[in-house]
Amino acid sequence: MNKNTPFKRFKDVVLYIVITIFLIFLTSSFVIEDVYSAADQLTMTEKGISDVYSIAVGMEPKMLTINNGETDTTDKTTELKTDDGTTIVITEYSLGDKNEEILEYQQILYSLGFLISQPSSELTEEVQTAIKTYQAMKGLEQTGKLDRSTIISLVAEDVKFEKGDSGKVLQTYQQILVAQKYLAAESATGTFDDATEAAVKAFQKANGLTETGKIDAKTIKALDALR
Repeated sequence: MNKNTPFKRFKDVVLYIVITIFLIFLTSSFVIEDVYSAADQLTMTEKGISDVYSIAVGMEPKMLTINNGETDTTDKTTELKTDDGTTIVITEYSLGDKNEEILEYQQILYSLGFLISQPSSELTEEVQTAIKTYQAMKGLEQTGKLDRSTIISLVAEDVKFEKGDSGKVLQTYQQILVAQKYLAAESATGTFDDATEAAVKAFQKANGLTETGKIDAKTIKALDALR
């Protein structure tokens, strides 16, 4: 038997391993280079905000794009355009501003429990504090302003009260229903029961709203108008 055979086989194995490692390294280098080359050709576009806002305006996310070239820094407005040509204008507001849109945003903050006082059309210091609290809860920059990201987040909120819910804000709306004679006074307990559902449906029917029996965003707006 040739004594050099085992040693020769050992060398062959070592050589094979070395060559294999080298080939793997060489191949991976080309793959990485291709990946970086492909990445350089990618164009990143702004997403996320349009997806969130589309929930509020009832469109598919792909139908909404943000026209970054249509921003008026003087009026602090931003235009969002859909593929069908619809233009949605978002106006930002800060401390001291007055506008009916501010009232709508305050109504959402009030319904969510961030605002204690009655909603108004002015952005006061109390409202500013409520906005900062909301922004902190949502992971937004705490500017205290109704800026674009905050407005989009507020509009996308699914604000409603339905059977089984309870709370002081709900009781406030029950009291409005009582004052309008849709609900008995003893039923304004802060709990959404069968009597409240029936009262809400009657109120919605009388005001030309969809009779869902839930205190949704449109019903909240109609009830707030009666404060």
